[in-house]
Amino acid sequence: MDVLISIEEASRRLQEAATVCQVEQVALDRALGRVVAVDVQALLDVPHFDRAMLDGFAVKAADIVAATKDQPVELRVLETVGAGHVPHVHVEAGTAVRTMTGAPIVTGADAIVRIEYAEELTRDNERIVRIYRAVDEHEAIQERGHDILAGHTLLTSGTVLQPMEIAVLAAHGYHTVTVTRQPRVAIVATGSEVVPLGQALQLGQLYNSNTPMLTALVTQAGAQAISFSPASDHKEELTERFMEALKTCDILVTTGGVSVGDYDLTPSILEAIGVKRLFWGVWMRPGTPVYAGTFDGRLVLALSGNPAAAFINAIVFLVPLLRVLSGQKNEQVDVKARLKNPPQKRRVKHTRFFAGQLIFIENELWIDVSGEHSSGVMTNFIGKMALAQIGGEDELREGELVSVILL
Repeated sequence: MDVLISIEEASRRLQEAATVCQVEQVALDRALGRVVAVDVQALLDVPHFDRAMLDGFAVKAADIVAATKDQPVELRVLETVGAGHVPHVHVEAGTAVRTMTGAPIVTGADAIVRIEYAEELTRDNERIVRIYRAVDEHEAIQERGHDILAGHTLLTSGTVLQPMEIAVLAAHGYHTVTVTRQPRVAIVATGSEVVPLGQALQLGQLYNSNTPMLTALVTQAGAQAISFSPASDHKEELTERFMEALKTCDILVTTGGVSVGDYDLTPSILEAIGVKRLFWGVWMRPGTPVYAGTFDGRLVLALSGNPAAAFINAIVFLVPLLRVLSGQKNEQVDVKARLKNPPQKRRVKHTRFFAGQLIFIENELWIDVSGEHSSGVMTNFIGKMALAQIGGEDELREGELVSVILL
């Protein structure tokens, strides 16, 4: 390994080497989780007509200023207008139009009286409404362009498309949207002890848990995972698997074989096939012997083989990298919490990470990091919402204010 560098320096080197993926058009019904590649302009005033915000009667507010429950004001009802229908009359003094939610406001009306404050009846074959309450002008009317005006920026580049963003696009008539192509991540687990799922275990062997975990994490981050079968600790097999994977991806992620033992071959083989090193070794626990490099415009990230360490390596380096490649806005949320039930460990230079559960105690956010914290222990992560990030200078003591990474 190299001389260890800080997490911040490792992240800087990775992100400087990253390039945003190309753009493509996708149908709106397939755009969930995708990242807007160029600013999107509003095509319409929304709403594009003055509309009623509730069921009631369109009136002139001046006609009913004296209306009370004991002394209602009576108006002649000209017609009923529902959503999607066009009014055919004009409201003048002494008249009203029964108007349903979402319907256009009839010309001449300047307010809507809620239907609960009115009573319609028929007298001499004429529709009459009794109004029991005065309202202000513009009451319950959403005016044209109240939400947004045509030509204004609707969504900015870097926006992740969630259900409401998709609804907004649809409201303007967009049926496709320009997005950044999903980053492709090739995943290769290494180690002669690692066997595929479904195969019987022999003494000394382990099931391949890292590939499914990373596949899920990559998919959750909005990228495309490409899984390869595990490779044993043999130079020829590793070389072939890495070369095959590099043909398919924007990022190659490997697990295992990245430390300094006799069978830790990943860094040397990667560099033998042309990978240029960015770093090898970071002041972090778990996951110190993490390796990164570049290859013909692609990025390579070699993570620890221990499941918990691989997960934390991926949360700290891979997930932010995927945000860069997908063109997401860099909107870091700085979350702090007080440490609860910290493990009894001596101070080290490394930044340490502990899985924890966020709780509130007397209106203050705490992170409970109870449990065993080891690079080979996965079960302590089950149901946990966050990672406590403890800097090398921070104390592992109850109540210490620490940074939190939300999972």
